[in-house]
Amino acid sequence: LIACAELGLQANDPIILDSDVLFDFGQAELKPQGKRQLEQYVPLIKARGETWIEVVGHTDRIGSVAANDRLSLQRAESVRQLLIANGLDPDRIRARGLGSRNPRVDCPDQPRQALIDCLAPNRRVVIDVRPVAW
Repeated sequence: LIACAELGLQANDPIILDSDVLFDFGQAELKPQGKRQLEQYVPLIKARGETWIEVVGHTDRIGSVAANDRLSLQRAESVRQLLIANGLDPDRIRARGLGSRNPRVDCPDQPRQALIDCLAPNRRVVIDVRPVAW
């Protein structure tokens, strides 16, 4: 069992995962490496007892608002499905996508690959685990 401290977390911290590790750019299917990374958190989530889990997908600003909203929700749902497949209660896990509405960084316009690289922190999935009594 991996302890929270080994993953750099306090007991009630949300789990924030880089989407580029979990997914290919512009895709919502979990990469094998992303599945392995997520699966290491499952025992920690289970150890928190009876919880509500909110999985929130985020994108960068590249693409249309509608496409980013759809992609962020699809990524959150992919993570939700992996958590369910690993034994977490589907009735206590909600997935939602925020698209590009909550950026961590703002990057000036630049050539496409440089912009993709600069905006990487905005592409993420947050797993917020709260006690049922919360």
